[in-house]
Amino acid sequence: MQDMQTKPNGPVAAAFVAAGIGSLVLGLFVVLNEISPDINSFLKFDANYGLGSGIGPLSGKIALGTIAYLVSWVVLHFYTRGKEVNFGRWFAVALILVFAGFALTFPPIFEYIVHLFPEA
Repeated sequence: MQDMQTKPNGPVAAAFVAAGIGSLVLGLFVVLNEISPDINSFLKFDANYGLGSGIGPLSGKIALGTIAYLVSWVVLHFYTRGKEVNFGRWFAVALILVFAGFALTFPPIFEYIVHLFPEA
């Protein structure tokens, strides 16, 4: 019989949660973009920094979501490196974060949130 060694699942769980964090950051910036004209102009990375020519605030939302994913992935990877974690719990957290981020990108939801704030 062959003895099989398994690798710790921490880094995989870290990647899932990091994807959830990136998704949530994207959703938050969708809402913030609609709430504040200042944030809207900041998120126009195409005009401000030359990234993604012609796509407006979407360039900033995607760039910041990607940066949040990469930074959180690195941090969580080093935190979980070589560890066996409760994968079910980490995966549940990742699903909740992805769902929240995804929900915040739907117009009925972010428009409702925008109407909760007075005009800027």
